[in-house]
Amino acid sequence: MTLIEDEPYRELSFDGGSAKPIVSSLKKASWIYTGTVSKTLLPGLRVGYLIASPDLFPHLLRLKQSADLHTNRPGQWQALQWIGTEHYREHLVTLCEFYRGRRDAFESALQTHFSDLAVWNSPQGGLFFWLTLKQPLDTRTLLDAALAQDVAFMPGEPFFANPDANHGHLRLNFSHIDPTRLDEGIKRLASVVRAAQNLKAA
Repeated sequence: MTLIEDEPYRELSFDGGSAKPIVSSLKKASWIYTGTVSKTLLPGLRVGYLIASPDLFPHLLRLKQSADLHTNRPGQWQALQWIGTEHYREHLVTLCEFYRGRRDAFESALQTHFSDLAVWNSPQGGLFFWLTLKQPLDTRTLLDAALAQDVAFMPGEPFFANPDANHGHLRLNFSHIDPTRLDEGIKRLASVVRAAQNLKAA
């Protein structure tokens, strides 16, 4: 079995977390580790990287070469000017402070409007909250009603190998929403969840 570890948000750590990649503890198993600079450096800079166990890397290299020879050179050059520099490290500190503020504001709104509906852990990194509803329902059925209220979310079911056996989860992004609109957006989403749960209970 090959372990694939995808960590696009690894450098977005808010509370001092620095967990080692899972693949670093593997002794014999094959593994692939991927990341990107698009979440930390520049969203439009679609440059990523891949590291793999020695038994897999030559095969992956050939697959890459047969697909497109190489990633665009200007993008790689731009990333190279930043990676490993003091300026990049300072940029990451600023970025993490910015997203920490967004996270804290988002969680405050969740406490106000979702504390009776769901449980969650405050993320120590990344850009998402993962909510588990106290009264599970298929969150895919909430999308139309949420969009009608001008709010969006990602249903949790598609993140499971067996979606229909894992109802009641939502993934919420806190990176983009304007703080002045945050509370109203969370309030609207909570009302959609309540309405659906009341209908189910009727």
